[in-house]
Amino acid sequence: MPTRLGRYTLLGKLAQGGMAELFLAKSEGIEGFEKIVVLKRILPSFAEDEEFIELFVSEARLAAQLDHANIVHVHDIGRDGTDFFFTMEYLHGHDVRHLLNEARRREHRLPLKFVLAIVAGAAAGLHHAHKQVDFSGRPLGIVHRDISPPNILVSWNGEVKLTDFGLAKASTQLESTDPGVVKGKFAYLAPEAAHGESVDHRADIFAVGILAYEMLTGQRLFLADTDYDTVQNVRAAEIPSMRAVNPEIPAELEEIIRCSLSRDAKDRYQNASEFADDLLGFLFSRKLKVSARTLRTLLDDMRQKEPAPAPQPKPPEQGNVILRLIEEEFTTFKSIDEDSDAPELGSQPLDSLMAGNMPINYDPAAPLALDEFDVGPSSSPDNEPTPPPAASSSTTAPEGIQATLHSTGNHRVVPSGGGGRSMVPILAVLLLIAAGAGAAVYMLFLK
Repeated sequence: MPTRLGRYTLLGKLAQGGMAELFLAKSEGIEGFEKIVVLKRILPSFAEDEEFIELFVSEARLAAQLDHANIVHVHDIGRDGTDFFFTMEYLHGHDVRHLLNEARRREHRLPLKFVLAIVAGAAAGLHHAHKQVDFSGRPLGIVHRDISPPNILVSWNGEVKLTDFGLAKASTQLESTDPGVVKGKFAYLAPEAAHGESVDHRADIFAVGILAYEMLTGQRLFLADTDYDTVQNVRAAEIPSMRAVNPEIPAELEEIIRCSLSRDAKDRYQNASEFADDLLGFLFSRKLKVSARTLRTLLDDMRQKEPAPAPQPKPPEQGNVILRLIEEEFTTFKSIDEDSDAPELGSQPLDSLMAGNMPINYDPAAPLALDEFDVGPSSSPDNEPTPPPAASSSTTAPEGIQATLHSTGNHRVVPSGGGGRSMVPILAVLLLIAAGAGAAVYMLFLK
């Protein structure tokens, strides 16, 4: 994955579809200017497909002309080598699919006024797209054709926005839909689209009606086990009673939703604004106040009750090799309790080390007279310790204290019978190595 596309730095992948992928990206400018955006890029496997590239660019061109509070804004379109991309505003929140899944997980339906606020917002955004004109004032005749839960976003600030005009069709485009070709998600098609007939903006109104039905009842309307059966259900357009599933739905509201789901396009709402107005009128008649603040409060409550993500296994630490060796060396030593044959070490009365044979005239404050000891050669065949010297007139060395000469010429005083092993030399060497490595790194940074 490239780290940059044009003037954008890619921060991480958000999602991937069949033909394109989304990234969180950062735009940078002069004087430390930064802006977080969403970057949509054609998948490399389609980068040479001219027909798809034209479809991708058409999506960006259409969306860039739509400036409405309920539509995700497109900022820029660009090309980097063979990579085509465009950028959109970053909306921090969830799509409706996530909200529905979360409601099913909690075994609760979404609050009625919450649903109607989302549906009315989507309808308002669609009306703007449907009535959009070009610079000469000619209607563009835009039809979204892919209204579905993943393409309606709700931000943590309570904003409702439409996105993904990838299948959108404008009547001013030169290319036309092939006869009999069905475009869009099968479970959210209008009956005329399921029959392969030409569609207009009223097909989007039918899709919003499906969304309203599913959000209010918590059940899928047309989805079946196979795509064929799903399309057949859409063609029949038989709408079960909403109140039979959810008795809290008033009859007046069900009539509004059913009007948007009329099988014949001429019997539906003829524009999306009428649909939105009737939904808002119902809310006002029931004194149900809905605003961005209302949505934000409900989303905050849902976010707090979401399950925490499963903890990820901690990767093995790549620490200092020397320090790990020191830690391993510590584990190779037995404790005193584990080794019953080891001599007692540490701070003890000297009399205990002498097994009760402490000389009467021994002065513990006086230094040991090591120069009076008989030091045997280290290469002695039997490696027998040198017998203790006779007591002198100055300082008497206690019996049982023996000295041995090592090949380094240094003396080491140990208790007699000492079979315990010391880790001091090993630790000293390892610490010296660690200190040297640290000094080398420090000098490298200084350079």
